Amino acid sequence: MSAGRVKALALAAGASEAGIVRAGDNPEYGRFLEASAGQPGGLAYLNRDPQKRKNVSNWYAGARSVLVCAFRYWTPEMDYQAALAAAGDPAAFLARTGRREYQPELLRPGARISRYALCPDYHLVVKGALAGIFGAIRAEFPLAEGKLFCDTSPVLEKELARLAGLGFRGKNTLAVSEKLGSYFFIGGIALNLDLEPDQPALGGCGGCSLCERACPTGALKGGRLSAGLCLSYWTTQAKEKMPGELAARAGGRAYGCDACQEACPYNAVPGAAAPGFKPDF
Repeated sequence: MSAGRVKALALAAGASEAGIVRAGDNPEYGRFLEASAGQPGGLAYLNRDPQKRKNVSNWYAGARSVLVCAFRYWTPEMDYQAALAAAGDPAAFLARTGRREYQPELLRPGARISRYALCPDYHLVVKGALAGIFGAIRAEFPLAEGKLFCDTSPVLEKELARLAGLGFRGKNTLAVSEKLGSYFFIGGIALNLDLEPDQPALGGCGGCSLCERACPTGALKGGRLSAGLCLSYWTTQAKEKMPGELAARAGGRAYGCDACQEACPYNAVPGAAAPGFKPDF
């Protein structure tokens, strides 16, 4: 089976973009170890089995190649204020969609919810799409074996996305595509197939630092994120109450943030559609 055919099956199943990486040591592993040291309590899981993140083969022994997919969930044409209004009361919306309230004191009427959380649970949607892709691969190549990942597995997804040509690492620490911007989820399949890899993504932020300047708490600096200052961390992952000085800078943000993505010029580029994700009202 060719790499082109595998990517075509991924696109047909709903991926916005797809690329191939050869399984091997991840060049960002050292950066990951440095970044994961001293993280706040809600991110303690980053230090579990760190060796698995060094090489996808340490997580799935049969891996020879990795199919990495981007699933776009928001486009410039979508109306954020209309989506918030349709979602209704923030606390009721989070409860209705099965999301936990991490900082309930911020969930006032009119509070802002991150764009990704206005969509159905991406873990379910992306994994469902990946299962369909894998089924299509096996239908054409019955000897194919693999393992799916989306967010919860010990895989350095953003670096795999860069190596697969899907996007460069932005100063907001996210994978940024010149075509899709940064409003996309990453998922993939480690495969036992030898597939021709894509070239890593080129490009970068250059002299632009709009995302860093837009961050309400100064959590972004020099292409690195201080999770202890990040509103998204405090409102979607923290196990303790947000410090008052950070809550004072929340600006109505109650679940997630999006400030750095809203400021990114690449998110103003129309690009491709966002298949599979519709507001979760």
